[in-house]
Amino acid sequence: MRNVLVIASSEWPVPELRAALGDDVGELRVVVPAVKQSRLQWLTNADDDARERADSAAASIGNALPSNETETSAGDSDPLLAAKDALREFDADEIVVVTRPDEEATWLEEGSAEAIAQQLGGMKVTRLVVSDSDG
Repeated sequence: MRNVLVIASSEWPVPELRAALGDDVGELRVVVPAVKQSRLQWLTNADDDARERADSAAASIGNALPSNETETSAGDSDPLLAAKDALREFDADEIVVVTRPDEEATWLEEGSAEAIAQQLGGMKVTRLVVSDSDG
């Protein structure tokens, strides 16, 4: 059984993610970074709505995925930092990064999948690109 960390900026549990995980997930941690906020909200730390939306999305995604044990949460607005924070508390065997296409990405998530793969490349990192309109 594998321990898998999912970092998802898309807010929908998609079939591609379920297929990528397979059926042998022991522990699953789903973190949705609070990326849906404006620069002004980010600068003024007015991210309550973004965090609430991210927390709800994480729970929805986690409930739709197979595992023996699942934890979900909102993460930092920086997806790389959200991944690093999660890895401090969760011993993952691999990471699955779910991002939106570039034309749907927010300014906070641009380039995040590449940064995660580059900086956390000591473990298997899989990237899925899905549109929020897929959900």
